[in-house]
Amino acid sequence: MKKTIYNDRLWLFSSLIAVAIVYLTLMWKTTANIDIMTTNCLFWGAILWLLWQKKDNLNYDSDPISSFVGSILLGIVLSKTITLFSFESSLLPLLPVVAAIAIALLASGIKGLSQYFSELFFAWFLFFPTGVIGHFIDGIIHITIINAKVSTYLLYYFGFNVQSSGNEVILYLPELGNFKAIVDYPCAGVPMILLIVKLALLFISCVSLSKKQQILLPVFSIALGFLLGVIRVCILTIMIPYQTQFNYWHGVQGSQIFSTLAIAIFSGFCYGLLSKKQQSSIA
Repeated sequence: MKKTIYNDRLWLFSSLIAVAIVYLTLMWKTTANIDIMTTNCLFWGAILWLLWQKKDNLNYDSDPISSFVGSILLGIVLSKTITLFSFESSLLPLLPVVAAIAIALLASGIKGLSQYFSELFFAWFLFFPTGVIGHFIDGIIHITIINAKVSTYLLYYFGFNVQSSGNEVILYLPELGNFKAIVDYPCAGVPMILLIVKLALLFISCVSLSKKQQILLPVFSIALGFLLGVIRVCILTIMIPYQTQFNYWHGVQGSQIFSTLAIAIFSGFCYGLLSKKQQSSIA
């Protein structure tokens, strides 16, 4: 009995690791972006860690129909290693959740899917295109408009002659003229907010925190991402008359500076929570 459970467990983790390697390979071929690869490796590692924590409580009892459906789905996923077309690259983020469902069906059947709820959720949420989620949220909350208004207020506070109109920040410079910054989805920091929120949810899932800390961490993540987005819009608005500097802060390098800063601040905040928790347990 123990040998059977060990074999099932070995098969489960081996299959998931193999799918992770396939996915990361395809992502590297289609993007060649080291930042995306780093975050994706982190996401896969977190999913494997969550699954490893519950390994002794998993029920391995699939049925023929579930195994058949799982095999078909897994076959489709694995076939993409040799048949991925250029127009299918946008569908790659769906691969992890499809593969996760397939492996779960093969391991535990449709009745056992509830055991993998957190892993299946993260396989969807972590890899699902942030653009789709972000634009949906922006369509409801209008983050770009809020960002433009807060950025206008901040620039006005520092002595600039500005006003806002919708998602636009209008800057008046006596010697250079009038300039208009349009706050689009990426500039508003929405992708950065979603990245930090993903990291926050992973941290909450992997580390035991109090209810207050579990609420505080996502709130802090959203506030941090939004604030850094506002600061970036302010810098971009001021730099519009200076094309070289504007292109730098508006480009990949400028964006990565704020993403790295966001992750660094978030990491420091998490370290503070862990230190506080450790001190409380000692006391």
